[in-house]
Amino acid sequence: MKIAQVTAYWGPAYPTGSGVFCHELSKRLAKQDQVHVFTSNVGNFNNLNSVPNLYVHPLRTYATVWDMNPVANVFTKLLQDDFDIVHVHSYIFFLSNMAALARLFKRNSRYILHFHGGLDFSYDTKAFHPGRIWAKENIYDRTLGYFTTKLADKVLSASKSDIPIIRRKFGVEEVEWIPNAVDTEKFAPLGDEQLPPVVTYVGKLEAWKGIDTLIRSFEIINTQLKNVRFLVVGRGSLEDKLRESNLPIELPGSIPYDEMPKIYQRTSAFILPSYMEGFSVAAVEALSSEVPVIATDIGDTREIVVDGETGFLTKSGDSEGLASRTIQILGDKSLRRKLGENGRAHVKKNFSLEAVIDKIKREYEECLEG
Repeated sequence: MKIAQVTAYWGPAYPTGSGVFCHELSKRLAKQDQVHVFTSNVGNFNNLNSVPNLYVHPLRTYATVWDMNPVANVFTKLLQDDFDIVHVHSYIFFLSNMAALARLFKRNSRYILHFHGGLDFSYDTKAFHPGRIWAKENIYDRTLGYFTTKLADKVLSASKSDIPIIRRKFGVEEVEWIPNAVDTEKFAPLGDEQLPPVVTYVGKLEAWKGIDTLIRSFEIINTQLKNVRFLVVGRGSLEDKLRESNLPIELPGSIPYDEMPKIYQRTSAFILPSYMEGFSVAAVEALSSEVPVIATDIGDTREIVVDGETGFLTKSGDSEGLASRTIQILGDKSLRRKLGENGRAHVKKNFSLEAVIDKIKREYEECLEG
């Protein structure tokens, strides 16, 4: 089978949830099939490990719209070759729109669209970017988003909570839940207790990811626990605001994906303060590493964080709630260990790569048979 994967960002070069998932999926598919990845050239593509049967094609990026949507031409690339399956990650990107357009001209290929969140978000998200949200809901989703979705031979969703929205908004009845997954052998606990305790966030440093809430939570935690350290991995427009906070925050920027297990092994508690989230790969990686997660109850986070069992859920914007739950976890070693062990067991049962990739292979086979 000859498979094309289309992703806005390539996980090893610029770690994002969908990009990391695409990377792990592509590596494993390449053991049996020929896999070509088409992605933007955003990020660091130096010294990336090569994998037999896996061909990565970084595309020249002409611009990045709204600091998140790379503009690159995948249309002609897909027309120049014959693929059995074209698996497109996320409906919101320019590359996704161009892949859908290519489907009109390549009738023998099967086009699978995989939603990676972005449909279920809190009311407060609209306050951060009212113009963008209005344009997405009333212009993009009714035109390019609708076109990109309706042309798909099969629609998948990483977020269970997005499925009824996809059905209602785009008129697609058959939507399969295929969550993101992680390598539980790679993301495993170190076993040694880390001192001083480290509270970690991994993701984009943007308003919709709840960075202001994160800073306020850090301030509360720092007031009550003097020996705590904070680790924030990622880049974005609010990076300077974090640097200017006068808090003991380590800001390493973007970390190569192969080094991310070490980040979680240093971590005592993981915070996810998002106002909009699909299915957070970072939260799953943390739980796989036996790190309790304190997160806002948005999107499919509730599928990952079982409140009181693998971590705690709070409302969006609740900096005090995030802080108090973090302080509770840091102050109770037995609770921290219990939540961590429960979290790893939960991930191994529901979000291991082996189980999820088997589901995707079956989707490919059904699509080709149909």
